[in-house]
Amino acid sequence: MNKPIINILLTLLIFSCTDINQTENKIAQIENLRAENDSLKKIVAEIKNKYVFDSITVRDIPSYKNSYELNSNISGEIVFVGYNNDIQYTSVIIIDSISYNPKKLYNPDTLTLKNGGFHYEKKLDTERIYWKAQIQTKHQYGKKYGGILTNAAQVKKN
Repeated sequence: MNKPIINILLTLLIFSCTDINQTENKIAQIENLRAENDSLKKIVAEIKNKYVFDSITVRDIPSYKNSYELNSNISGEIVFVGYNNDIQYTSVIIIDSISYNPKKLYNPDTLTLKNGGFHYEKKLDTERIYWKAQIQTKHQYGKKYGGILTNAAQVKKN
């Protein structure tokens, strides 16, 4: 009679040791997951302080100092441009002027996004023309950016 009782006690002891090992493994897994979660929270916090773009393109912008005369030097600037494809959150609106409090755009013309650029065309119908644009972009994970761009062009004199 002692033999079956000893067998039963040994079996229960083995199963209880297995449960303890599984519990320790689960605790170790939970600790690893907590550490991973903390590191991911840190990464997300860093992303919220950066500009995040869906796409990027390279632009070669010729210098305004180029004379385009025979035997002259030509210069330019190569820039990396990030942009967001979501037209709801990225826009450029050409305007004549803007007033604040309340904000109002005068004579707005929304430009369309094409290959990462907002293309515009202005007629140089006087000696000098000016234009402004309201630009803004934002991404669900990063910072938003916006402002007013002011530009001018004038007739080249010989």
